Amino acid sequence: MSVQGTVNARLEPVVRLKIRGPAGVETEVDAVVDTGYTGSLALPATVVAALGLVRRSGGQAVLADGSSRRFDTFGVELDWHSSWRGVVASALGGEALVGMGLLAGSELRVEAVAGGAVEIGPLPWADDV
Repeated sequence: MSVQGTVNARLEPVVRLKIRGPAGVETEVDAVVDTGYTGSLALPATVVAALGLVRRSGGQAVLADGSSRRFDTFGVELDWHSSWRGVVASALGGEALVGMGLLAGSELRVEAVAGGAVEIGPLPWADDV
């Protein structure tokens, strides 16, 4: 029921996600949990293309380094807490990110050492989030 992963050598929590495009094509990606990212999910352009995702809209983001970048958003399905959930993913950067928008209603547990365990589980009292 929980999403699991490990802490990498840069002390970033990383989880493996199963995602699905509109034609049913599935893939798995390793995504860094980024609590400074307020969106739900960011995917590299290569994953967006491989899944055949359809552009929904676009926007502009200010990154942690202060630079500004334009991005597109796409609808995608994600296996989250053992059920498929539709989310909006941003094509922004070269790595997959899990943001706070996706973590809403979940508990994040991180053993903050290289190789430590990462676990994201649903909060039982937060069903309405």
